[in-house]
Amino acid sequence: MKTLFLLAVVATTALDAAPHVGDQQGPSRLLGRPISKFVSESTQKWLSLSGDFRFRFEDRRGLGFKSGSDDACGLARPRIDVRISPSKWLNFGFQGQDSRAPGIRKGAHNNGVFRDTFDVRQAYMQIGGSEDSPVWATVGRQLLIYGDQRLIGALDWTNTSRTFDAAKLSVKAGPAEFDVFSASVVQNAPARRINQSAEGNNLHGAYGSLRKLPPKSTIEPYMLWPTTPSLLDELGLRGDLDRYTGGVRIFAKGIGPFDYNAAVVRQWGSVGAASISGWGAYAELGYTLRMPWTPRLYAEYTFGSGDADSTDGVAGGFADLLPTAHLWHGYNDMVGWRNLRNVRAGSQLKPIRKLSVRLDYHSSWLADKADGLYNVAERRTLTVPAAGATDAKIGDEVDATLTVPLTPTITVGGGLGYMFPGPFLKAHSPGSGNSFTFLFVGYKF
Repeated sequence: MKTLFLLAVVATTALDAAPHVGDQQGPSRLLGRPISKFVSESTQKWLSLSGDFRFRFEDRRGLGFKSGSDDACGLARPRIDVRISPSKWLNFGFQGQDSRAPGIRKGAHNNGVFRDTFDVRQAYMQIGGSEDSPVWATVGRQLLIYGDQRLIGALDWTNTSRTFDAAKLSVKAGPAEFDVFSASVVQNAPARRINQSAEGNNLHGAYGSLRKLPPKSTIEPYMLWPTTPSLLDELGLRGDLDRYTGGVRIFAKGIGPFDYNAAVVRQWGSVGAASISGWGAYAELGYTLRMPWTPRLYAEYTFGSGDADSTDGVAGGFADLLPTAHLWHGYNDMVGWRNLRNVRAGSQLKPIRKLSVRLDYHSSWLADKADGLYNVAERRTLTVPAAGATDAKIGDEVDATLTVPLTPTITVGGGLGYMFPGPFLKAHSPGSGNSFTFLFVGYKF
């Protein structure tokens, strides 16, 4: 009840605090129309203003798979967006963000994932990109979002999210699109006045998209090259990282009631004195039933290689780079793509027009029992003895989420997830179940 009351207070405060630009009916009219619509009516076409506010309450229990290791906090994040377009071929974008975490535990107070007081999330210039220009360039602080974000994404689920200092060239010709970019991820640092990207920690890449080949399908070939100075290799020696990641994704919707999504990714290169040899893949098949609630049923298998021998001079673990992995491997965020075999099955339902419900079941195993368990941040959370794990079964997770757009400007929702520990977790951790519950309210203005 305290959580529901807190969400109600936050939503009411956001509405009452919103300026009534050109509005004679107060908050009741703002519920049905973003403030940006009123502002744009009184400005010229070259200026647009918008923003949003999100508050989420999170409750996590069984952290580290240990009974009694719990945490709960609020996550508040307002954003404001400004876009200036002096001409059709020139645009400037700015986005400010202020991330707070009321009630966060002291040990995580300065963690840039949870909080980062007002900072610049986007500040870029775009040249070209009009209907008459199939080529455009974007330079500055910007988002990089590709594919289904399993390798590169904005990580918008987190309170601070992810952004890049980048230069990007985009080309569009008929059904084909192509991006070439050089970027560095911005480090969220609560103690720093303006966030900066880390020198030498770069990501270069080329990402393509070919639509209608084959019919109703899209093929996305890509090559990514993250490079980082001064990392420890698997032998404990310090050196540079050059990880080349090449792959192809193919997906389609509307093939009758079917849809599919699949990819194969190969990695090579070097880290210090060790060579890199890893790979990953996934395949998803969906089917939408023509019946009440329009349920979509789906099943997916994911594989990410592990490191079979940490002393052979070959780093065999698959790295999922800079993803938004929250959706694909379980909402509890305890399992990542590295050293993973995961089966996911679930359904998406719409019991009523504005209510979306999603149910997921995950069953996870280690890909290699000689390697450990990695979370969605690619951090090894559990190690195994020299002889390896006796059982590869990590556990099973069930998730349920719902989203309700109450008005065009207000959305509420929530979800819960629970991981049932398998033999691996019981043998190499305290072995308790792990739960995650969240409630959120979002307001666009």
